[in-house]
Amino acid sequence: MSTMRHRFPYIPAAHFVAVAFIALAITTPWTANASSNVRRMTTFVGGDLHTLTYTKSGLFVTGHESGSVSTDEGFKWKAILSLKSVDIMAWASTDAGYLAGGHNGIFKSADGGKSFVRFNFYGKVSDVHALGSSGKTVYMGSPQVGFLRSIDSGKSWKLVNRKFGQGFMGSMLVDPANPLRVIAPDMSNGLVMTRDGGKSWVRFGGPTSVMSVDWNPKNHKEILALSMGMGAITQNNGKTWSTFSVPMDTSAIAMSPTGAKIFAAVLIGTKAEIFSSTNLGKSWT
Repeated sequence: MSTMRHRFPYIPAAHFVAVAFIALAITTPWTANASSNVRRMTTFVGGDLHTLTYTKSGLFVTGHESGSVSTDEGFKWKAILSLKSVDIMAWASTDAGYLAGGHNGIFKSADGGKSFVRFNFYGKVSDVHALGSSGKTVYMGSPQVGFLRSIDSGKSWKLVNRKFGQGFMGSMLVDPANPLRVIAPDMSNGLVMTRDGGKSWVRFGGPTSVMSVDWNPKNHKEILALSMGMGAITQNNGKTWSTFSVPMDTSAIAMSPTGAKIFAAVLIGTKAEIFSSTNLGKSWT
């Protein structure tokens, strides 16, 4: 693993259009798969799909124009309640609840994602592309200012690094055993890692272009990364990697709380559909 610090050729991330949430909760009707009569559930997200997150409240998916939550692993969906016209690019779970960040700053939920209100953010930062947390420690990646840290569940923030964080995209992984260790998906450099809370960074390995990253909640040495049309997995904390197939047009991946399943979110037109695998991507349902 390289120990090079502060030398990555950062390229500003494109200004991704994220999520405009629907104000009223709706349940998306299901459509039948004519070839197998398998019940297929989809939910409207718009022309792009950004995040897939599995929390104790359920499976959250966000897209270009909407976001929804499912409590049965993607069969039935309800639109997020109170974040109308708010772009969401990343999620974080803290001791105080959920944080959702995007082009309108950071919003928080203290009721399991049923309602959100705008949260305090650093200075004039209004564009948040990456979030990650463990306990009360929260990290933010912003194309406006760089990499920031909070030690009080996001109430206050400190700028850690102006050179890093602008290209981070999506949910970051924060080590519960050592909150100073963070793995972040970078649009230009793939996965990068810090061991000092964001002051210095090294390449972590895996794909060179990462759209989504998650790890096994029961085994943090097992990490998944989604590249363009392909998944990658390490089971030894990044020392070696192997690739696996994902459903066509997969935009985001997540692992179940038990680590028994991998979930993939696929954009079909303007709707998201969820696939799952119980054998590390060898087959998908």
